[in-house]
Order: sequence, then structure tokens, then C-alpha cells
Amino acid sequence: MNTKIVTHSMRDQMYEALRGMIMKNTYRPNSILQIDHLAEEFGVSATPVREALVRLEAEGLVNLIPNKGAQVTDIKEEDIRNTWEMRQLLEPYAAGQSAALIPGSEILELEEKTLSLRDGPFDNESYVECDARLHEILYSHLGNSLLVDTVRRIHQLSIRIRYYPEGSGAMHERTVHEVIQEHLAILAAIRTRDAVQISANVLEHLKNGERRAMLALSERPRSPA
Repeated sequence: MNTKIVTHSMRDQMYEALRGMIMKNTYRPNSILQIDHLAEEFGVSATPVREALVRLEAEGLVNLIPNKGAQVTDIKEEDIRNTWEMRQLLEPYAAGQSAALIPGSEILELEEKTLSLRDGPFDNESYVECDARLHEILYSHLGNSLLVDTVRRIHQLSIRIRYYPEGSGAMHERTVHEVIQEHLAILAAIRTRDAVQISANVLEHLKNGERRAMLALSERPRSPA
């Protein structure tokens, strides 16, 4: 993997790179991140890697291992249940309130991209981009800045869990298909500007997302006792 970083803020760039790979489950829960290996992989010295890992530990994404590196923190049932409880409380409401506010051009653009994902070769970057964009438009046009900031913060907390099922080899194809169909149903409801239906579709999507995350967690190999 050739991912050499060239930047005036090497420390920040290293942090963003590692954080993104943890969030997308490129580095899976419980993976060991060795400083020397990461420094070689990214073409940097050990110092920005070490500083990035310290920042990631402060966010609860890794646990530092003295003189070695870090271990990506685990995902637990409690993490899924707590995060999805908040999402199910806030996001359907925010989506319903956004019904009349989302520009038609944004709906059309997202529908086209989502249909392209459904009908064409799978591209993970496009899939993640479409997923993030859809959920963003369901709250970003609201005038309540406190609600917007709260939903955005919960989204950030949920990213790693949201994409965990897609990283499961056994669940990948089924999960991607289900998510795309659910996204299309949400977009169809948005086109009607029916706030009740939009909220219902978003809630169903979130419940399914929680179910998929719990299933992926239950199916992963267990560590030997």
C-alpha cells in the first residue's frame, strides 16, 4: 500500500488518515497498529504516527501499547444499542422536519448516484460518500443549529459501527443491497415531501442498521479463552 503523505501539517494529516481508516474499518476492531509499520507504510517518521495515536486514544478509538503502538478499540453491543437509541430518537424527527427544505436538485443527484451503485460495479468510496450525503441532507437544512450539531456529533460517533457489517465477508453483499434499497425508499419519500413517511422510512432504516450491526458482531470469530 503506497500512501505516502506530503503536507505542511504531517501530524494532523497522519491523524486524519489513521482516523479515517479506523472509521471505515480498514483497521478492524482489535487490530494492532505498530508504529514502525505505520511509519513505513505512510512514508513518515515515527513521531507523527505516535502523536496521532495519542490523539486517537483520547477519542476512544485506540488503546496505546507502551513502546509498540496501539490496538483499535473493540465494538460492543452496548456501543451499538446506545448509539442507535440516540439516532432513532433524533434522526426520524430531523428528517421529517427537513421534508420541505431539501432542494430537488440534491434529491435527484443522490437518486442518480444511488441507482448507479445499485446497477453498476460496486465502488466502496462511492457507497460511503452516498451514504454520508444522504444522512447529511436529512438534517443539514434545518434552522435549529443545536439539533444539527447534535445529530452531526452522533453521526461521527456512529460511523465505525455503521460500516462494520459491510466489512464482514459473509454479510457484505446482502448488507450493501439492503442499504441501497432502503436509501432509495427514503429518497422516494423525500420526493413526495411527506414528512410522516420520510420519518417512518428513516426509522425503519435505522432499526435495520442496528440489526445488521448486532448480527455482524455476533458472527465475528471469538477470541480463544
